[in-house]
Amino acid sequence: MTNKLCIAALVMAFIVVTLGALTRLLDAGLGCPDWPGCYGQLTPPSSEQLTGGIIDEGKAWMEMIHRYLASALGLTILIVAVKIEIDKTVNNKVRWLSRSLFLLVVVQGIFGMLTVVMKLLPQVVTLHLLGGMLILALLFVLILKLQSTRSVATSENLRPLALTVLILLSCQITLGGWTSSNYAGLACPDFPTCQNQWLPDLALADSFNITEISDRNYEGGLLNAQSKLTIQVVHRFVALVLFLSVLVLFLHLWKIPYLRNQATLLLGLTFLQLGLGIANAVLMLPLPLALAHNTGAVLLLLSVVYINFILFPKSNGIVMKYDGHTRSYINY
Repeated sequence: MTNKLCIAALVMAFIVVTLGALTRLLDAGLGCPDWPGCYGQLTPPSSEQLTGGIIDEGKAWMEMIHRYLASALGLTILIVAVKIEIDKTVNNKVRWLSRSLFLLVVVQGIFGMLTVVMKLLPQVVTLHLLGGMLILALLFVLILKLQSTRSVATSENLRPLALTVLILLSCQITLGGWTSSNYAGLACPDFPTCQNQWLPDLALADSFNITEISDRNYEGGLLNAQSKLTIQVVHRFVALVLFLSVLVLFLHLWKIPYLRNQATLLLGLTFLQLGLGIANAVLMLPLPLALAHNTGAVLLLLSVVYINFILFPKSNGIVMKYDGHTRSYINY
């Protein structure tokens, strides 16, 4: 039952992250200027009900639906945490993982509030995105632990390489959030050049000044064109480094027959994500492709998390040793 609840929570988290991206892409983040309600109500009012103002009902409903589903996700994770807490058969690692998930959901709710209160401050919006991705990843790990997914010990030390890819991917997702929250997605409408330049002048200090906080409204972005261009160029550069790292990991994983399916999926998702990124640039960020790019990042993250999980020895008590010809199972 707990495992089914975790799977339901994972699906809900995927939907919440997707709706969050859609809310951001539709500029509906301030569709309700207050929190947790909408203009002081549990449901968005109509323009006729709102005294002295006009409301964009579509954006308001988009924002509130996102909040409703996020609240349902939080409740589901709370139920999972309680069930795991009272289950005497689970180990302490699983128990602490579920506790961490619940704490993260609480923090994520606070960031959701701050996103509205601080009027889409890019730092908060980016952290809110990262929180959603982290919840997804930890839910996935929790499911793998509850299902006693086997780890694999190989003769090659692949863990540092897999961990490097995970770190680079996390950096790239962060840059993607920073690009989106600063409305820099259209800064370079060409590829592989940017504004017809291979390496344009960059304004790194102004583009990544994460300590700057004000009470201004950040909807639409406040950075100048040069800063937005810089963010886009850095995002592309890290994408190139990530791609090369994934390619190296793929070549090493392919040498091990048991890991070839994971290697193929990893490379396929990476090429898909690169293709979506290029298409978004040259086609001027159409909504379906922009949303698909966000979804691709989620799927790629889960793929890399899974690879790291199965390469982590003794993660669940059953390790598959592979020497190139035979497999053996050892209980720890």
